[in-house]
Amino acid sequence: MTIPISSTLVPVLFASDAMHLTNFSSDRKVWPLCMTIGNIKSSIRNKPTSHAWVPVAILPNAPKRIKKVPGWSEEKKEHEALQVLHDLLKFVLRPLSSSARDGHDIKCGDEVVRKCYFRVAGWLAGHMENSAIHRIYTTRCAICESLQDRLGDLQKYPLHDAQQYREWVDKSDTESLHMSGVKYITNAMWTRRDVMTRELIRSDILHTILLGNLHHLLDWIKGFLDSHDSLSAFDSIWSSMVPYPGSYVPRKSYRLLSQVSSKEMRSILMIILGVFTASLRRKTNTPHPTAGQEHDCRKAITCVQYLTDFALLSRYRSHVDSTIGYIQEYLQ
Repeated sequence: MTIPISSTLVPVLFASDAMHLTNFSSDRKVWPLCMTIGNIKSSIRNKPTSHAWVPVAILPNAPKRIKKVPGWSEEKKEHEALQVLHDLLKFVLRPLSSSARDGHDIKCGDEVVRKCYFRVAGWLAGHMENSAIHRIYTTRCAICESLQDRLGDLQKYPLHDAQQYREWVDKSDTESLHMSGVKYITNAMWTRRDVMTRELIRSDILHTILLGNLHHLLDWIKGFLDSHDSLSAFDSIWSSMVPYPGSYVPRKSYRLLSQVSSKEMRSILMIILGVFTASLRRKTNTPHPTAGQEHDCRKAITCVQYLTDFALLSRYRSHVDSTIGYIQEYLQ
């Protein structure tokens, strides 16, 4: 798995995301698969105008319902649809096998020819796409074998073992696969020596942190403030935020916001703790809280603090041991 001295490693990154197209035709979704390399600076790679991401395939998106056909059940249809998807992924990944083993002589940007070895290093996708690509149940974790009702626990569970799953597929041991949360299918990722499937999954900051945890946190804050008669104070402070370079300034009260973009969510993440704390500690035009309510408010402020600090730290471009320790502490 190591590369020779004086050679160059080229990490290959894949990204896939099913896109909704229309409600007025049968082809309502398209599932493109794009590819890039990790040797390009992220500031350049993430610009759409740089065209650093290259589309390589359109993944098949099987219909959920089919007409009744003799000898073709729903289970058989699902199994064949999943197998077609992984046959295509195996075809796409096949050229990288020889590149990972033998390497290629490639002229780099400085006109020097180097021996380059290509390795699949990451697959950027949402949870639903990861479930389809790694053939796990949508209610299970894509990295470990945590049970559905234990997803929120910090307890360590056994990690997914592709080698073990391949043996179970060869033996048709569907019960063991089901217990591990894996579907009975020949996974294209299991055929590659240089790929460990659970390490391909990368955190999705947009969907997990911003549109997931932060959106849930805002709804929870709204309910908490409403129960403490502080929602008006929250809206007043929210709407009176002064401009600051690089941050989004809310122009409407929170209750009037219908849709919020990812850029606005990132700015809200930086101000939500201060607005929430100020609204709970406001003394004018608000009822005086009881001792029990003050205790609940302190706990709520601590909760919001840890959640926002966890989200802000997760967006760091690089980490050291201390920042990782902070993230684990805030998560606990």
